Amino acid sequence: MRMRIAGAVVVFAALIATTATAPAHADCGDPGQVPCTGPVPTVDQVAAIMAELTDPNKPTAEKSDIVTPGFTPEEAATADDHLHRLSASGVLPLTFVITNIQPAPNNFAGATMQTVGSFYQTSAVGTIAMVDQAGHWLLTQHSAKGWLNAIWHNATGGGPVVPWGH
Repeated sequence: MRMRIAGAVVVFAALIATTATAPAHADCGDPGQVPCTGPVPTVDQVAAIMAELTDPNKPTAEKSDIVTPGFTPEEAATADDHLHRLSASGVLPLTFVITNIQPAPNNFAGATMQTVGSFYQTSAVGTIAMVDQAGHWLLTQHSAKGWLNAIWHNATGGGPVVPWGH
């Protein structure tokens, strides 16, 4: 679990580094540069996105309104299967604790997050990346997959991660 969360931290750092060094973007957040400024989602917005991501009653194929890019049909089917099983076992719904929401280059923002509750609902602290698209915050697909994997892995006591086809 810690490895997957640590991986999410590395990916978020790489996302910031990649977007910060792209020639068409302002230099912010890099060492020696000014901190990034810009819009960020509220805690309530992030919690709502995460609740919708883990809602077994909404097909994952229809979650492109909160995840960018959307899931492939195969990924959506796997995620739906796992979400239904987690719901049936009482793991869902989850409680999300969101802190440290920060702006990043190119309309991105990051946040620190953890799930809390029973043994099978509690996760390690990790990060997520979101992007503002026309005033609407979306979770990056990489963050969505990372958290779905972390939730599944934790709830199954270290069971296999969701195969995303990479």
